[in-house]
Amino acid sequence: MKRTILLLAALLLLIGCQKTPEQPLIVPKEQQVMVEKATATQAPETASSPLEVPERWTFTEQNKNFTYAIDADVYVPEEPLPMVWVRAQGISQEKAYDLFRLLSCGEEMRLPRERTKAEIEKDIRHCTELIEKGPDKDADMTREEFEQGLLDELEYLKKAYEAAPETSENRITDGTYETRQGGRFDATRLILDANNQERELNIYTCPNADDMSSLSYYRHLWDREVGYSMIHAQEVGPASPLPDGLDYNKIIDQVNEVLQVMGPGLEIATVFLIDDAADGSTDGIIQDGSHYALCVDCRRRVKGVSVAASSSSISRFDNVYSIPWQMETLRFVVDAEGMVSINWYEPLTVLDTLSESTSLLPFENIRDVAEKMLPIVYNPAGREHLKSLEVNVSHVRLELMRVREQNNTQELKGLLIPAWVFYGTLLETESDGWKDYATYGLSGGYDYYQGDEIILCLNAVDGSVIDPLLGY
Repeated sequence: MKRTILLLAALLLLIGCQKTPEQPLIVPKEQQVMVEKATATQAPETASSPLEVPERWTFTEQNKNFTYAIDADVYVPEEPLPMVWVRAQGISQEKAYDLFRLLSCGEEMRLPRERTKAEIEKDIRHCTELIEKGPDKDADMTREEFEQGLLDELEYLKKAYEAAPETSENRITDGTYETRQGGRFDATRLILDANNQERELNIYTCPNADDMSSLSYYRHLWDREVGYSMIHAQEVGPASPLPDGLDYNKIIDQVNEVLQVMGPGLEIATVFLIDDAADGSTDGIIQDGSHYALCVDCRRRVKGVSVAASSSSISRFDNVYSIPWQMETLRFVVDAEGMVSINWYEPLTVLDTLSESTSLLPFENIRDVAEKMLPIVYNPAGREHLKSLEVNVSHVRLELMRVREQNNTQELKGLLIPAWVFYGTLLETESDGWKDYATYGLSGGYDYYQGDEIILCLNAVDGSVIDPLLGY
């Protein structure tokens, strides 16, 4: 991966429950006006999806070396489009037990080794010596700043020393969470870090589900340096020819078994055939594919309508008070030997229904907004490092998109609202000839195709642009 991407997993231990600002956060979205328009324009029994939607949508515009193209199937659900309140679900201890029993495959799994008092005491002595020594002459900080950072570290080490054991032994786990304090504001987190020679299972969540949650599972492969990738990904179905050893139906059954434990509403969306080919772009290793697996992307469905989900697991937030909250994503990789990996970020739960059937703008209004906004969202101004950019929309879906509750800076709570979601690829070529598959807003990139990204998202009620990374 060429660029530095804001991965959720990297944030989980760094960002905790946030402070409340002195003044409410002002979110640039008149959410209440939108809700009133969505629920009052028509009576619920007469509101429906927009009519006269084309089966295929085509559009092309060229601006210097930037190409904007829509050549897409248009999907509209048969069900009425609801509007529902949702919040972060977290991953309960009961669910963690069930997932642990399923994914550990009956094998004994261990927790990370605890640091002993002697090990922490060594760090305390080193920290004290650094305070006495002071910062280096060329250090870009004052002595007071230098000392304060070390004093904070000392305080943490002394607390850890009090709770540390005299000796460290192997700790066998049954899937019970450990409680840890950490992050910006010393948030309480529930963590399961279980591993053995064959597999690893990591779950991170918050007791009140008002911080980020994730599950990651990984089975160690034949070669820890090279694993499966999407370099040669091909979308496949039940009738597709597959390499020897891969049984489509058997793999789908394995995925569905895990989905049942994760809870209702999750379903398989897209299946790709992938392999272990390497092009040398990340670690210099070049090889043809010799092992094969199926990559299974899943999404949530609420009241019969799918919830928007992008292939990447990135997010961003624009202030120090708001808790980052990315869209829910869930991806499995399964080969002939069984489950290889699972990555599940930000599970959702439905709280209440605001509207069973929402009033929507006519499709021609959405079409006009989309064709005007696509070149604006991906404007070439200020992108001199890009030699070219190809924005390709391959399919458009009318589905549900999660937007955050306005002015709520402490809870991960929001609305699922009807939205037109444009999926496809953003292929950028830099001045040195390097090509990247970028993510929404060109905020990060991959060296090769990772699945379709959300390229544009329009509120189906008022036509406004929704930023899927910020959540409004």
